[in-house]
Amino acid sequence: MTREGWSGPGVPGEGLLGAFRVLAGGEDVEAGGGAFLERACAALAADEGALLLAGVDPEDHLAGHHHGMPGSEGPLGGRERDRRLYAAALASGRPHPAGPPAGPATPELWCAMAVEGRPAGVLAVRRDRPAPFRPADHTVIEVLASGAAVAADRLRFLRLWSDKLDQADAAHSQLLRYADDLRTTYASERRQAEELRRALHDLELSYTATVRALATAVEAKDAYTGGHLARVTEYGVRVCRVIGGGLASTPGLEEAFLLHDLGKIGVPDAVLNKPGPLTDEEWVLMREHPAIGVRILEGVPHMDVVRQVVYSHHERWDGTGYPEGLKAEGIPLAARVFATVDAFDAITTDRPYRRAATLDEALARLDEAAGTQFAPDAVDALHQVDPDQLDAIRATAARRD
Repeated sequence: MTREGWSGPGVPGEGLLGAFRVLAGGEDVEAGGGAFLERACAALAADEGALLLAGVDPEDHLAGHHHGMPGSEGPLGGRERDRRLYAAALASGRPHPAGPPAGPATPELWCAMAVEGRPAGVLAVRRDRPAPFRPADHTVIEVLASGAAVAADRLRFLRLWSDKLDQADAAHSQLLRYADDLRTTYASERRQAEELRRALHDLELSYTATVRALATAVEAKDAYTGGHLARVTEYGVRVCRVIGGGLASTPGLEEAFLLHDLGKIGVPDAVLNKPGPLTDEEWVLMREHPAIGVRILEGVPHMDVVRQVVYSHHERWDGTGYPEGLKAEGIPLAARVFATVDAFDAITTDRPYRRAATLDEALARLDEAAGTQFAPDAVDALHQVDPDQLDAIRATAARRD
């Protein structure tokens, strides 16, 4: 095909596909920016290209990748007027044609890179010959800029997770070893991506795996919790379905139940697994785990319901819980549901000091505490879950404990 289609001159059969293979092959905009620009210029028959990444100030840009021979005014992104062109491209949200302030027209095309409204930078190209870019070229550069923006956002997201894992590393040496393994595994998954769509899909899968791995790390620290996380998540989702109102489809709900005790990573093992009663000083340490969990999640996007459950699952309906002493409907709904199913699982699971109660006995105990320790609506919803489903979930305790 010609330049108006999908192939660029000098790169038979490549064009857009060649540019996207760079990003989908596991490269990010830092490691693969030069190769991406080379193929992008080929797809647009451009003589020079620049990939300018957004800085701390969204209206300013960092020195980015460059391909081709600079024009008489200097390289794209380094000229006096380029700050203005960069801002204009971000403001327009569409491909922005440009040229020199005087002299023969040397067509340029600047296009903003954005993900969900967040500016990631600008992709700019230039031709030596005075041939204007056509509408088809505008479409091509928009597609290329979108792909580069997703790659930049993916890199930002990975760095954010890496920073948060580093904070957890400092809190506990066990998590340091786990985080190193996780980064290695995740990097391997990225290298195996064959196309941009697959890379984005792998990122979503890795997010879920990260949550489950963090939950597993917490469960491994606490001697009594074998299978507990999986069971309370199953109980909790079913209760949320009964309550309705879209609660069961809340993004991150299952992750919230899995990570409710994330902060126990920062509680010493000697306190967490102490066989006898805790001293007053040890209770102070134990009651810090909701705040520790929230600190680990600080700044991570799309985790609102997770933070609610992590921080408030020890609050009580009558206001005597911790860490804030929230009362009644002042406690987030997901946290109220979790407190109920958490107690239900504890009552129906064998412990070294007692046998598990039956489902009916457990529900009766929750009824007695409804309105004081537990939210009445959550207890009532648990009653409405099919007893066969509850029994099937509870049966996993015998296989895991």
